[in-house]
Amino acid sequence: MVVAFFRKIKPRFSFFLKLSLLILSLSLFSLFLLAQEPAPRLKKELLMEDVRQLADILEKSHPDPYLRGGGKIAFHRRLQETLLRIPEEGLTVKEFFIHLLPFVASVKDGHTFLLPPWPAQSGSGLPFGLNIVEESIYVEKVYFPDHKNLIGARLEAINNIPVSRLLDRLKTLVGWDNEYQLLTYFCRFLDDQSLLSILLPELDSNLALPVNLCLPSGEKKSLFISLKEKTPPIPFEASTKIILPSTEKIDFVYAFLDSKRETCLLRIDGMFSYRENFEFFRAMGVAWAQAQAAKVYSRIYQTKAPEDLDKLIAAIPAATEVFRNLVIEMKKAQTKKLIIDLRKNSGGNSLLVNILAYFLFPEEAMKKAATSFSIKKYSDLYFANYQNDSLENINQRRRINLTKEDYDFAEDPYFKTKSMSIMERENELGKYLQMSPTFYAEYMSGQYKNYYRPPELMVISSPWTYSSGYTLMSLMYKMGAKIVGVASGQSGNCFGDTLMFQLKNSGLRGYVSYKLFLDFPEDPKLGYILRPHRELTYEDLIRHHFDPNTSVLLALEK
Repeated sequence: MVVAFFRKIKPRFSFFLKLSLLILSLSLFSLFLLAQEPAPRLKKELLMEDVRQLADILEKSHPDPYLRGGGKIAFHRRLQETLLRIPEEGLTVKEFFIHLLPFVASVKDGHTFLLPPWPAQSGSGLPFGLNIVEESIYVEKVYFPDHKNLIGARLEAINNIPVSRLLDRLKTLVGWDNEYQLLTYFCRFLDDQSLLSILLPELDSNLALPVNLCLPSGEKKSLFISLKEKTPPIPFEASTKIILPSTEKIDFVYAFLDSKRETCLLRIDGMFSYRENFEFFRAMGVAWAQAQAAKVYSRIYQTKAPEDLDKLIAAIPAATEVFRNLVIEMKKAQTKKLIIDLRKNSGGNSLLVNILAYFLFPEEAMKKAATSFSIKKYSDLYFANYQNDSLENINQRRRINLTKEDYDFAEDPYFKTKSMSIMERENELGKYLQMSPTFYAEYMSGQYKNYYRPPELMVISSPWTYSSGYTLMSLMYKMGAKIVGVASGQSGNCFGDTLMFQLKNSGLRGYVSYKLFLDFPEDPKLGYILRPHRELTYEDLIRHHFDPNTSVLLALEK
């Protein structure tokens, strides 16, 4: 029997994962344009066509592009303002990207965004590894030896502009779910000189950039940073008391932290690079599955991937196998505490959530925890992205036929009892699970279902815990786990699941949400920010000498 928790699998991809994947695959034409001096301009009428195409995509594919931006009239007012601000002489592709940012940001959705039309330049901005604690930015890593004394310092101003004012600027450039996600965007902009120049249009890269910090002692520190100086590849950071299992080759690993195996740490840095993910998207017929699976294979084995897609996918480690071994080992050792570290987990395919839950929890408990649901918006763009899906498939066993621009309320608690019978819903859900043969075989056997769960379950969160990473944390929270760390940048009640699009004339690419998620439908406050039970504080960092694994140390405390 398919339990309530196993709803339609939600492949929720993070902004940063898509950003890294898509930037690397930008067309040679776009790169050629950006390499020229001066860059050629696109004619105004072509740019206006792209603006209207973008607006059409948002209106037809997004579940509700008006909700957070003042309504439909306000949306069209901003559309016309965007058209009016295009200069007669046209714009370069880079200028047009910057021109469009406020219009897309006004949707106020962290999963809807444009991709920069240039290769990523991570490490070209401020020479610091920045992190977030108590809604402030602090220096976690440095790259130059003479900056070692800056570890732990909090950022106060850049170019003599206070951080609070810079965040107000950033709000007009990106969509965001809550303040913690906005802070993660801020860190990303400061790490990339091209993005930094958008945030600071007055910036002169030929001059040293003033940066104001506050040291842990309270002493104020002013620096002048040259952005032309190349940042070394290896950072300096404070020493740590915790040795984490390596995720260099695989994003989900576990290790016991003591000789008696009383405490186990499961580290999940991402939810994309596992076999079941590619089985699922192979079944969905997405065009990019083989290329991305090949990248994962090459990362693991350091060799060229096989051309046969089935062999390629079969060679990628399976979450089912790793989690099965995890619960077997924990049960044998009678492990008392499981810590799930999601600090770097910015998303992927949330099928992994279902897989882990199968091994840890009983069906009845998951039924009670399954309070969240999503509402899907169909569109031409949806069917272009998921070519193996169709209205014919969607309308099987439905009491009313949906059209290509309808909303799907099959998960809505009110509609799901009316749109199809219980047996029909379970048949449909079973079809989704079958898209991953590796997990489905385990699921149908039931041999290790609810096999072992330590008495104490903890999850470590950070603002970078996003999208499907948040989904995993939320489920664990509902199943009684205690959360430690900093709040996630993901709001539980949000838009998500994305469709890739490309504008006709400029070639700019981006993503648009096509689902509304309601993780806490009866609690908007909790659905906005899921706060940890034990929040990491700046004082905690000082007490542990800025150990980068301070959150783990807090989880280990009695």
